[in-house]
Amino acid sequence: MSLTEQEILDTPQALARTCSYFDGKEQAIKSFFQQHPQRKFAFFGCGSSYMLTKGTATLFQAFPNTTACAIPAGDYIVNPQFWREAVRDSIIVTLSRSGRTTEMVRAVKSIKDTLGCPVISLSMEGGNDITPMSDLEFIMDWCYDKSVCQTRTVTNLYAATLLLAAAYSGDKGLGVAVHAASSLNADFMVKNRQALEKLAALDWDNVVVLADGPVCGIAEEGALAFTEICMLTGRYFHLLDYRHGPIVISGPKTLTMMLLSPTDHDLQGAMVRDVMGHGGPVVTVSQDEEDLYGTAAHIQIGGIEAFAAWGIPFIYLAQMLALMKSLALGGNPDAPEGLDPYITLR
Repeated sequence: MSLTEQEILDTPQALARTCSYFDGKEQAIKSFFQQHPQRKFAFFGCGSSYMLTKGTATLFQAFPNTTACAIPAGDYIVNPQFWREAVRDSIIVTLSRSGRTTEMVRAVKSIKDTLGCPVISLSMEGGNDITPMSDLEFIMDWCYDKSVCQTRTVTNLYAATLLLAAAYSGDKGLGVAVHAASSLNADFMVKNRQALEKLAALDWDNVVVLADGPVCGIAEEGALAFTEICMLTGRYFHLLDYRHGPIVISGPKTLTMMLLSPTDHDLQGAMVRDVMGHGGPVVTVSQDEEDLYGTAAHIQIGGIEAFAAWGIPFIYLAQMLALMKSLALGGNPDAPEGLDPYITLR
């Protein structure tokens, strides 16, 4: 078994620890937001973690009287003056596996030195380079992925951002949904593994992932999983927006994964049929028990009330399918050529 697969399969245990960890941090989180009452956030990441920040910012923006933006740390260190007003008076939230990526460390140091913003950091390695600059720190070392491509780390970082959002907003339903997604994760993996094996055996060589709202970031990371793990082109788009140009290059060898929100059937259903018309295999993921469209595969997400928390089981589907395709193609999912665990600028 590859290291990547071991880390994916360990995700349910890691999620349980993450949920328990955040439960124990409840008072620290409450105290932080009492000390820093501003309702303005700037989320920072690099690569996978930047993708996650886009979904996190989308979620936070939906809370009353709250503004949020997602900023690639590399963009910030190149263009600090451009981002200054977006960041000023914000709570900075950093997402990072190692806490040592050069762009992230330089961005946080610059912000601390020039704007003095409070920093919340989430990472998987203690004593990292962001630790000394953090006002509230979350270290989840049980989630640290040793393989190059992040899987368990990504899923737990995503769950952590949802738990942070629930604590900030007082949305108890969101917190309950994250705990439910965690407890159901192992059974979800077992239930859907055979369907993923069948999909991996199909003839496809590129992937499109479609999803909306607070899951946009984790869905984009799902597309990246295919690029990194099985070295096939993976692309992400908002669901209906896919019609506005990109769908024209969808063909018989394009696998399309569609995460359908529970708020609509008609518009999303028409989109499913449009994509199917291009000839490639389509996978629908929704709360529906049965396949409504005759797709290559349909996977149900049940028992999780908040749509944002659907991203937890959904990312497993992308990660495991990418892993299976990598093995089918004779690749090495643990160390894809040309990738490093984190970037150090010289």
